Amino acid sequence: MEIYQAIRDDIVLFTKVKLANDFFTRLVGLLKTKSLDSQQGLLLKKCRQVHTFGMKFNIDVVFLSREGEILDLEKNMVPGRISRHVKEAYWVLELESGAVARQKLETHQKITFTKANAAIGGK
Repeated sequence: MEIYQAIRDDIVLFTKVKLANDFFTRLVGLLKTKSLDSQQGLLLKKCRQVHTFGMKFNIDVVFLSREGEILDLEKNMVPGRISRHVKEAYWVLELESGAVARQKLETHQKITFTKANAAIGGK
């Protein structure tokens, strides 16, 4: 699985974001994960809604447009729940609970994801 950095306004927010862009990685998601640290996340491609069934910890969820604009945020989503359906979302970033507040993430901000010289998301 590829690892990316999440960047906002030239500031690195998270350094260990895994990209889930195929059926299997999207299906498994964070189910086999016991916890996330402050630098970890999972970026789901072509995703508008997530669930936390079978998970063992709370997460923050960031819904992003294809260009990387934050469309919606769901903080401290507990296990056994289904998120809102965000029709315009293309990416969903799952993070450690508390990460949204700690990094002061808000709607309309743009996040880019980079690996070496490649980039996905907004500019």
